[in-house]
Amino acid sequence: MDATNVRADDLLMLLAVARTGRYTAAAQLRGVDHTTVARRISALEDALGGRVVSASGRGGERTTLGQDARETAGRIEALSA
Repeated sequence: MDATNVRADDLLMLLAVARTGRYTAAAQLRGVDHTTVARRISALEDALGGRVVSASGRGGERTTLGQDARETAGRIEALSA
């Protein structure tokens, strides 16, 4: 995964979605509105050039690209802790 143009906050948003399974729950976890989660996931997908979650729209399953991004997000989170 080339994370050159990816915002760390977007990766951490994906991590919240991965942990909760839903955009609304991820929004609560991150202290933002669910529309912010949707926008940040969309921006992440644009930066990576592909889908990171399935088309369920509320979280759903991560794609292969999404799994790679989630692993990167986990490393970022660990470094910032």
